[in-house]
Amino acid sequence: MDVRVAHWGRWVLSIALFFSLCLAVALNVNAQSRLEGDGRVLGVDEEKRMLFLAHGPIPGFMPRPMRHGFEVHKVELLRGLKKGDMVHFVLEVQNEIVGISSIKQIEDRQ
Repeated sequence: MDVRVAHWGRWVLSIALFFSLCLAVALNVNAQSRLEGDGRVLGVDEEKRMLFLAHGPIPGFMPRPMRHGFEVHKVELLRGLKKGDMVHFVLEVQNEIVGISSIKQIEDRQ
């Protein structure tokens, strides 16, 4: 198989998965306006208002554990968080954006 074809195939698959996730978000989150989950912080980007998590299942939204970046509605929510922290988070739709509306550090259960 030509390497360029394999590269484009992965790129197209990535785009399809992204749009599928967006559709799932729109359908599930509109049906349920508040979703909660637990996860471990992988990274924090205050400039982009993003929190990167390795999270467990989010009932009604993502049935399997994933690594994912979420926008936060208020940058203040990111302050004090660092890589490795365990958190409980709430996802809500605000201004048509699914994002984290609250974060609470929790005890690591490992």
